[in-house]
Amino acid sequence: MGTWNVNAKGKEEELDEWLGKAHSSTADIVCVGFQEIVDLNAVNVAVDNKTQQRSSFWVERLKYALDGYTLITQKSMVGLLICVFCRSHHVSRVNYVQATSVGVGVLGMGGNKGGVSIRLQFYDSTICFVNAHLAAHRENVAGRNADAKNILLKTVFEIGEDAVREVIRSGSQLMTMGSPEVRIVDHDIVVWLGDLNYRIDESMPTEKVLLLAEKGQLDELRLLDQLNLEREAGQAFETFQEGKLNFPPTYKYQPGTDMYEQRPEKKLRAPAWCDRILYMVQEDPIQLLEYGRSERPNVSDHKPVYSVMQLTVKDVVQPKREAIYV
Repeated sequence: MGTWNVNAKGKEEELDEWLGKAHSSTADIVCVGFQEIVDLNAVNVAVDNKTQQRSSFWVERLKYALDGYTLITQKSMVGLLICVFCRSHHVSRVNYVQATSVGVGVLGMGGNKGGVSIRLQFYDSTICFVNAHLAAHRENVAGRNADAKNILLKTVFEIGEDAVREVIRSGSQLMTMGSPEVRIVDHDIVVWLGDLNYRIDESMPTEKVLLLAEKGQLDELRLLDQLNLEREAGQAFETFQEGKLNFPPTYKYQPGTDMYEQRPEKKLRAPAWCDRILYMVQEDPIQLLEYGRSERPNVSDHKPVYSVMQLTVKDVVQPKREAIYV
């Protein structure tokens, strides 16, 4: 999995350092989420006329970087784009693919903030991927929590009765109550990635956050990370897990450099782990192999983040199943 807020940049950037983990680990599935593929100005939010063009650009860049993979599907909304790729020899075992989007921004529905999601059945397990961009600003923790809950509440996939029957017959944990609709949490495996925008708690002055981040002294910063604090308090993402933040905060950088933004004409912002990858499983555990950030590409004010996970998926023995379901 990979997530990157591209800050409306779109040059011919090499993605190999970031997404090369897919090849080195021979990953079967690759999910990539982008945020801010267009400027989140009023015109783009209202008209959304540049999203398709920018989506096509990034999809082509991903196809070039992910040789040997097949694009299963993609979904975009204003600045958000999510793509799911699969090793070509697995494509025949990918079924019931659905994609949807939920805006939670301007007036509670604008696409400047929200989530784009893809769900599918891989062999006989169900997986849901969510790419989200939540409310900004250091003090707005409640806004981020509310955005996350609204995405969970409003994201609905119309998978149909055939898919429901298939899932039940394969022994999935999916709980549909007989409905052809499923939600994010109604899957065996959920991966939630994106610019979740959680910052370092305001009790630590911006200057100290900046100093610790530059020195790589992360222990104090981790203790005051808003997302970890909200999870522990049961206010947001309490059912999700995450790897340890062993990499420096991913925001805010001076674009094109490896330096945190400190130019005098720019507002000084406290560095933060805005960019995250969380996961949730119903049954079989996930083994987190790697969780880190990439130093390239560096054209944005965010650093890309990646995660490599080993999942257990079901593959039902068809003759034995049919002997039971007669």
